[in-house]
Amino acid sequence: MVSKAWMWLSQPEELGRRIETQKWDLLALGASALVPVLLISQLDALELALAFLVVFVGLPVAVMTFLRTDWGLAALTFIVYTNAADVAIEHGAPSPTKLYGVMLLTALALRLIGGDRPGGAIKPALFTLIYMQVILASLAYSDYFRDAQEYVFNNIREGMICILIILISRTAASFKLVVWALILAAGFLTSMNFLQFVTGAYWFDFAGFANAEYDELAKELGDYRISGPLTDPNFYALILIPIVPLCLERVLNEPIRLLRPVAAVILGLVLLAISLTYSRGALVGLLGIAGLVLLRVRVSPKALASGMVFLVGLAALAPNAYVTRVNDLIATISGEKDPSETSAADVSIDGRKAEMQVALRMFADNPLFGVGAGNYAFNFQRYSQDLHLMNRGEDRNAHSLYLQIAAERGLIGLASFGTLLWLMAKSLRQARRAFEQAGAKDCATLAVAFGLGVFGFLVSSLFLHESYPKYFWIFMGIALSLPQAARSEIDRSAGRSLSV
Repeated sequence: MVSKAWMWLSQPEELGRRIETQKWDLLALGASALVPVLLISQLDALELALAFLVVFVGLPVAVMTFLRTDWGLAALTFIVYTNAADVAIEHGAPSPTKLYGVMLLTALALRLIGGDRPGGAIKPALFTLIYMQVILASLAYSDYFRDAQEYVFNNIREGMICILIILISRTAASFKLVVWALILAAGFLTSMNFLQFVTGAYWFDFAGFANAEYDELAKELGDYRISGPLTDPNFYALILIPIVPLCLERVLNEPIRLLRPVAAVILGLVLLAISLTYSRGALVGLLGIAGLVLLRVRVSPKALASGMVFLVGLAALAPNAYVTRVNDLIATISGEKDPSETSAADVSIDGRKAEMQVALRMFADNPLFGVGAGNYAFNFQRYSQDLHLMNRGEDRNAHSLYLQIAAERGLIGLASFGTLLWLMAKSLRQARRAFEQAGAKDCATLAVAFGLGVFGFLVSSLFLHESYPKYFWIFMGIALSLPQAARSEIDRSAGRSLSV
């Protein structure tokens, strides 16, 4: 590298040519040097360590963003997945997601000005924007227009990462980078959960990246439930579900063998973290993944036997409180549980039933358009009283993504959301076939693993509403970007064949 730099300096013509071809990168690089200065000027309330991170971590990342937008996208994915924005704001710092997102948009704009064209990214990006318009339009006829504005605008704003992923991630290398960003982000979060588990110091929240609260899990049985950088253990488990098949696939197929142990360690940390959330919905999501693998994925008898042994081992290692919590759920649903043994966990189940009943009634009353995006919670108590359901004494959410969409956006919303899911499934299927055609088997298996992870996420969303839409948008953006990444791999493979 040193000799190459010396060659450019000793040959002015070569240096001039490099500057001319990379003039936009150099201009952006010079502008990015101001970013740490602007950030530090706003961080008077933070420790000096944060300023150190801004300068010695933020600046190199900013430089990399303008030189390689796909690396910049991976960094933004890491920031969004770890919910670093909410953590920073909680400490009085500016949102790194907004600052870095603007930086990445600038880098992308400079690339487009320089002649780079997104090609196949236009169609999925436009459809995503249309779906956002449907969400925005539903606000117009809602009864609680002002109250729901924050939810709707936040959903659309966080959806911009989906657009960025579609426009930037156009190669197999970019796809792998974003996947590894997700894996490493999950490893970053769950490593703190592991330290809490080993030391028992759940009170130490690592500046907000590892929250935990004591909860009654069953009658006379309680423990700490971790929620990571979020405020609810169930949502934390939800965002960890897609990481499980991604880690497992990288353990088996990662071309860089040194990274396989990394994926294996993170897989163990993620499974531990899911168990410490005590989320029953997450267990359903993981079982959904396992069921889909058995139905649709070709698995050798040896791999199937290994998987069964692995699952039995996990069940044996699961915390006793988790097993009790799952058994309570089964007994409550089947009606076998004695009413005198009611616990806080059972009240939670009854509450969710009531919330789902309210969602169905809202949909029945407003079947075409719904009550308006973000309006379920504000209508909940009125509908709950009309149906003579248990009094929760507060505004509640639907606790089901699909019932929430039905209640708030009606058939129009369900149709648009279903079309988006269909387009995602179609993109994943096309990408897998194209990767196989190009001979990129590791990318094909990674696309399958990603699809399995998203499926588990969607299954678990049967029991959780849309509280953190940023994660759905990340997974949607990756899925919709895969066909163009696969096509680029086919073109590259064809180029290699011609050169031979």
